[in-house]
Amino acid sequence: MGVLAWALAAALLAPQEEPASAGNVVVRLPAGWKSERKPEGLYLSPGDLREDQSYVVIVSPGGKAEGTLAEGLEKSWKEFEGSGRITNRAPGRETKTEGGTDGLFSVGFLETKDGSRLILGIALFKPADRFEAVIAMSPQDPVFAKYSGDFAAILKNLRFKNVELPVPMDLFVSADPASEPTVLALFKDGTALAALPEDGFDGFNLAEAKRRFEGSWGTHEAKDGEVRVKAGERSLALRAQPDGSWKSADNVPFAKVDSATGLKLDGRYAVKGREGKPESSNLVFTPDGKFEDRGSSPPLAGTYEIANNTMRLRFPDRVKHVSFVALPKSGAVLINGLWYVRQP
Repeated sequence: MGVLAWALAAALLAPQEEPASAGNVVVRLPAGWKSERKPEGLYLSPGDLREDQSYVVIVSPGGKAEGTLAEGLEKSWKEFEGSGRITNRAPGRETKTEGGTDGLFSVGFLETKDGSRLILGIALFKPADRFEAVIAMSPQDPVFAKYSGDFAAILKNLRFKNVELPVPMDLFVSADPASEPTVLALFKDGTALAALPEDGFDGFNLAEAKRRFEGSWGTHEAKDGEVRVKAGERSLALRAQPDGSWKSADNVPFAKVDSATGLKLDGRYAVKGREGKPESSNLVFTPDGKFEDRGSSPPLAGTYEIANNTMRLRFPDRVKHVSFVALPKSGAVLINGLWYVRQP
C-alpha cells in the first residue's frame, strides 16, 4: 500500500475509545479516536476528521533492535525513500514514555513519486532489545499541526509488554473465589512476597516493596517438581497439574496468572459472597473501556485500563490505581483484594 493510501485509509476506521494492543505495544487512544489492525500495523485516526482532511498514526510491527536508536531512526526514514524524496528532515529529538522507555522523534516531508506531498512524524522507541516505531502522517500541514498534541499524548502513554514489569516475577493466586485469596509473587532473585499491593504491580519497585511489606517477605525454590514458598507466616508447596493449574499440598487450587495488560472486560461483576451468593456490590464493564460502580451511592462511572495486574480507574475528578488479577477459566477477577464473579 502506498504512503498516500495509508493516510487516506484512516477515513475507513471504526470508532474505538479504549486501549488498543498491537504486538508488543499497548496504545491508549485519545477520546474520540478510532483504530483498526491492518497488515502494515495498527492504524489510528481522529474521529472528527472532515471529508476533506486526512491524518493517520501507524504503530508499525516492531522487531529485534539492531544498533542504536539513532541508527534505527535513520533506517526508518530510509524505508520511505522508496516512495519518494525526503526533505527538511529534522534531527532526532530525545523523547521518553511515561513508563521511562527512551525514544527519538523526528519530523520531515515526503515528496512522493506521484507528485503528492506528506508531512511525516516518526518516533522510534527501544524497549529492552526491541525497536518499536510509531508514524504520524498527513498531506495537510494544518491538520498535522492540529493533532500534534494528541500524537504527543499517544507517544507519552505507550506501553511495551516486554518491559512492563520492571522486576520479572511469577504470580500465583488461589483459584477459589469463594475463599479468601492467597497471592504469592515469586521474584527471580529467589525472594517471595505473600501480599498483593493495594495499588497493584504497575511501577513496582522491589527495594521499596521490601521495606513496605517487611513482614510478608520470604524465599522460594523449585525442588522435586514443586515450587516451595516460605513467606511471612506462610509455608506452601505448589505442584503443577496436567491441566496447567497448580495445587498446594493440602489440595487448594492455585493459578499462575499473567499481567493482564490490555485486557478488556464485558459485563456485570458482583462480589462473591461467603456462601457462594453474589452480594449487592457490583461493577459493570464495557469493552470500550468504560465502567460503572453500581454499588456506590450515588453510582460512580468512569474509564478503566489494565496493566501489570493493576486497574487504573479514571473518574471525572481523580485517578485511582487498584490491584487486579484475572482467572480466565472461571471468569472471576480479583479487584482491590475482593473476588468479583461475572453475572449472567
